[in-house]
Amino acid sequence: MLTENPSYAKASAGSKFTKYLLYAIGEIILVVIGILIALSINNWNNYKDDRTEEQLLLRNLKQEFTKNLNELHSDHAINTESLEAAYYFLETDMNLKSSEQIDSLVGHLNVYATFDPSIGYINQAISSGKLDLIQSDSLKIYLSQWSGELNDLREDVIIRREHWLNHLLPIIRKHIPTRNTDLTQDRPDYQRQKKISPIKVSDENYEAFTSSLEVDGVIYDYYMNQYYVVINEDNIEVYIKRVLDLIDKELI
Repeated sequence: MLTENPSYAKASAGSKFTKYLLYAIGEIILVVIGILIALSINNWNNYKDDRTEEQLLLRNLKQEFTKNLNELHSDHAINTESLEAAYYFLETDMNLKSSEQIDSLVGHLNVYATFDPSIGYINQAISSGKLDLIQSDSLKIYLSQWSGELNDLREDVIIRREHWLNHLLPIIRKHIPTRNTDLTQDRPDYQRQKKISPIKVSDENYEAFTSSLEVDGVIYDYYMNQYYVVINEDNIEVYIKRVLDLIDKELI
């Protein structure tokens, strides 16, 4: 009767175990590779989706900031004209001017504009966390400063309005008819079909108005308030143009 060599049987069993072990390792490696490939594809798809959403975000932000820039230009032109009128009043001998000229000048300095930007889309992007989709760190930093830029302007706008309401208007009404400035009140964004006719008052009213130290001081304060508003508008214009430039660099 033949008997199996114990050493051979042991070696044969070890060989089979090794084959099974190698096969199992190979299967594990294939599974791991499959998982890594699937994760890579998923990550790539997520990346493409993020970039698509980023481009949409950038286009909407560009539209909003472009609209704001156009409005700023319009408001800035009105405020600059008001500032120049106040400067002319302070630097000119108004006693040599006619009542009609004074009415016109007061009308121009008495008109101002307040920048009211569209902030709906950028606020939505910030609150939803979509701002993080933007890859440009410089652009994200600039966009995060937008509210601060506007707050600086709002502070000066409030000061200007309070002075205009509580000091400038009362002292004008005290001396000359504000209705006589009506012909200067039209703006590109505010056109009226009917105008208010001026009335005639004594020349002494205008002489008292142009000679008053109180009037001079009130108009000077208004000039300075308007000056700070105009400077802030200049700064915001630079800021918006920089934001639009950074957006254009990221758009495909």
